[in-house]
Amino acid sequence: MTADERRADDDYTEVWAEFKRSGDQRLRNRLIERYFYLVKVIGNRIAARLPRSIDVQDLRSAGVFGLIRAIENFDITRGTRFESYCATRVHGAILDELRAQDWVPRLVRNRAVKYRAAFGELRRKLDRDPSTREVAELMGSTDGEAEELRRDANLTTVYTICREDESSDDPHQIRKLDVLVDRDSEVPFDEMVTKDLAASFSKVLALPERTVVALYYHDNLTMKEIGTVMRISESRVCQIHTRLLKKLEAHLKGITEGKPASVIAAEDAAKAKTARAKAPAKPKAPRKTPLARPVLAAAPARAPIDLIAPALPPPPC
Repeated sequence: MTADERRADDDYTEVWAEFKRSGDQRLRNRLIERYFYLVKVIGNRIAARLPRSIDVQDLRSAGVFGLIRAIENFDITRGTRFESYCATRVHGAILDELRAQDWVPRLVRNRAVKYRAAFGELRRKLDRDPSTREVAELMGSTDGEAEELRRDANLTTVYTICREDESSDDPHQIRKLDVLVDRDSEVPFDEMVTKDLAASFSKVLALPERTVVALYYHDNLTMKEIGTVMRISESRVCQIHTRLLKKLEAHLKGITEGKPASVIAAEDAAKAKTARAKAPAKPKAPRKTPLARPVLAAAPARAPIDLIAPALPPPPC
C-alpha cells in the first residue's frame, strides 16, 4: 500500500465509523464513490474474457450492487482491508448477473467447454479439424453423445450484427448490419434490368419459342406436357427449346459485344463450319462381304422298304 492510499484510508476511517453507527445514506454514497474504481477494474478484467456482444456497462452496473452490499456488510472491527473483501463481492456479483442473463443452462455450457477443449487439442495434434468420432474417442463417449455436445457448443455462441462500437459517425465504417443480404426484398435496379431483358427477349423469340419458355421455366412443365399443350411432339419441343437457347445466347453476346444478333449467329455458324472442316475424318469401317450360304446336298431318295430289308421267310404252317 502506497503512502497516498494509506492516507486516503485514514481519512475515510471516520466516515466508516460514522456510517456503521448511523447508517446515513450520504456517507454510503461517499464510500461508493471512493471505491467505485474497484468496480471498473474488475468489470474490465471480466469483459476482456467475454464476447464483444457483452456490454461492459452492464457488468459495472452489476458490480455496483455488489459494492453496495459489501459496504453494508463490511465489519470494520476485524481489521481487514476493505479492498480485499470488496473485490470478492464485486466479482461474485458480476458472475451472478452473467449467469442470470445467460439463456443457456450451466450444465450445457460446461459440456460445451469440454467439447471445445477436446476439439482444440485434436486440431493442434492433427493439424486439421477432427471428426466427430475422433472427438468421441478422446472424450470416451459415443458418436451420438459427441454430436450432441457439438450442437450444444454451437448453441452457446451468440453473434451480434450491430455492436455499440460500430455505431460511430464515421462515414467510412461499415457495419455487419449494412452488408446483410435481404433476399426477400425487391431491388429496383435488378427489377428494371429484368424487365428490359424480358422485353428484348420477346422481340427476338417467336411465339412458339416464347410459349415454350413460359411453360418450361415459369410453369415447370416437362417437354412431354408442353407437347400435349401445344399439340406437337416431344421431339419438336426439344428442337424449339434448343433453337431458342441459341437465339438467346447470340442475343446476349450481341448486347455485351455491341453487335447485332444476326451477325453473332453468322459468326458462330462460320466457326462451327470451320471446326467441322478441320476435324479429321473418321475412317470408314470396311464393308463386310456377305457370307456364302453353304450348299446343302440333296438328300437321297428314300428307297423302298423291300429293297432295304431282306424278305422275311413265310410263317410256318
